[in-house]
Amino acid sequence: MTEPVAACAAEIVSLHRVFERVLGVPGEDGSARFEAAFAPGFAMVMPNGRRLDRAEVLAFLHGARGTRGPGFRIAIEDVALLHVAPPLLLMHYVERQWLDGGVETARRAAALFRMEPAGPRWLFVQETWVSPPPA
Repeated sequence: MTEPVAACAAEIVSLHRVFERVLGVPGEDGSARFEAAFAPGFAMVMPNGRRLDRAEVLAFLHGARGTRGPGFRIAIEDVALLHVAPPLLLMHYVERQWLDGGVETARRAAALFRMEPAGPRWLFVQETWVSPPPA
């Protein structure tokens, strides 16, 4: 793996560890980490098709702190490079979540990163359900 690809792969795993803590444990605050990770202009498309801008994503994460319960877990699988056009890298991964109570979901994500001196910054994420939550 090239250095920028490895850095993006590590960032995907690292940020999802923060999501796991912040969403699973009441009182955890990842605001500074999220603000540093998401570049100005960041946007994402949720697996249900809803588009969120950076401010909406940050507000969602702030409001969701501790809501998933202490059994909440995230696993990142199948991380791969889809395309590189320096300083941009398009990465792919599968995110599995286990909610408190054992419900498992999975989503496929494509994430666009810009390499910066401090490391990769998230520009855009598109998620698609592989295994949605029960209705």
